[in-house]
Amino acid sequence: MRRFKGFTLSEVMVALAVIGVLVAVVTPAIMKTKPNKNKMMVKKTFYSVEQIVSSLINDAKLYPDYTEGCDDGDDATECYYGFDYTTETGYEGTLYSGDDKFRGLFKAKLNVSRTDSDNDYIFYTNDGVKWDLSDTKGWTQGNANDSKSIKIDVNGDADPNCRQTDTENGCSATNFDQYVINVQTNGKLGIDAGDAEAQKYIEINTSLRN
Repeated sequence: MRRFKGFTLSEVMVALAVIGVLVAVVTPAIMKTKPNKNKMMVKKTFYSVEQIVSSLINDAKLYPDYTEGCDDGDDATECYYGFDYTTETGYEGTLYSGDDKFRGLFKAKLNVSRTDSDNDYIFYTNDGVKWDLSDTKGWTQGNANDSKSIKIDVNGDADPNCRQTDTENGCSATNFDQYVINVQTNGKLGIDAGDAEAQKYIEINTSLRN
């Protein structure tokens, strides 16, 4: 009769201990390489804003170049640096003007899935991002450095719903889903100083200004 030799209890325990050590060593490395979805969405949304703002500011039909008029001193009635040109302009069959011109055109460039029932300029895109353009109005004519803010929640209404500075609600540099992009009249962009971690997420490029 053939006898089969099995593992002893001590051998099984040693094997389990070795496996436990390997798991403890490998898990942190795996976690570090695991993609951070919010980080990727911060980068994606920033580049989306960059592209949209660039396409708008460089469209002479929407925002003609009147910067030369700003050299006329007190007589600079035809002085516009970009988004402060709020004269009515048509785009894809819709007219945009005044406070609603920039934010209306910006919204038209996105794939909007739904709009907030109380505010036409708080809306969601097909990728689940929540955009708040409420502050992008009232551009001051002739002021190249005037700045307006776009607030972005990269995962919509999902938690934690706060910026990294909102520590009272448990947010931090490693736990946040909202950040703010400041847009100047002349089209320059910069992530708000309070969103330092979001700034780190963005690769350095010529459009990023603090």
